[in-house]
Amino acid sequence: MSLVFLVFTNLVLITRLWHQVSEGGVNWRLWGTKMAIELAGLALFEWHSWLLAAAATVITMNLAGVLWQALGWRRNAGHFMLGLVYLLALSVWFSPAFGLRFWPPIGAFFSALSQLTAFDAIFQSSFSTSAMLVLFGLLVAMSEMNLAVRAVFDYLNLKPRAATDADEVDVVAYDRGRVIGFLERALIYAFVLGGHYDVVGFMLVAKAFANFRHIEDRASLEYVLIGTLMSTGLAIAVGELVNHLMVS
Repeated sequence: MSLVFLVFTNLVLITRLWHQVSEGGVNWRLWGTKMAIELAGLALFEWHSWLLAAAATVITMNLAGVLWQALGWRRNAGHFMLGLVYLLALSVWFSPAFGLRFWPPIGAFFSALSQLTAFDAIFQSSFSTSAMLVLFGLLVAMSEMNLAVRAVFDYLNLKPRAATDADEVDVVAYDRGRVIGFLERALIYAFVLGGHYDVVGFMLVAKAFANFRHIEDRASLEYVLIGTLMSTGLAIAVGELVNHLMVS
């Protein structure tokens, strides 16, 4: 993966994660801000006619996202598939064949900034391909895999129910589960990158002990069990993929 692709894709993944955290119905202002940030990110690169294709992709995918959310059908699955198409399109426009490059002053700025602090190694390494690849994997594990897990919940109609009404979704518990999933996948991803599978196992045992003994109904048990197993499997898969790309 090239550095130009990783930098811009990470920006897109950050805005997608921010959108998930901020979601609350169809919000045109939120989508407009998200699209504006991504379009502004294109200013990092030297002018090239293919930047117009990248800009068109940004606009098209954001408009498709807000329209899909307005439809309200299979929202998580739709956003996951749109995100996949988005990343595939960006991988084309930011491939070496099209020759997109950063403006030279950007590299000079980071080089000069590193000379003004004792943390020069941090500044120099944070803008490297390996650092951006690690961040890419983290964002995919946290954000995109959350959409995949929730798409399965939607398909199975498997969400925590309110104690007073079995047909009503417990929104607080569902949102809390999303935050737990973010943190869970981030930790598992970090442990897999470091090769600490024993810590992953310990964390899963601790979670099982903390949760399962308090769960009485079958639906809640299935919700926690399927969510945990999917989050773990997906985070491990992303971590192993990044490890493979790091050494290849």
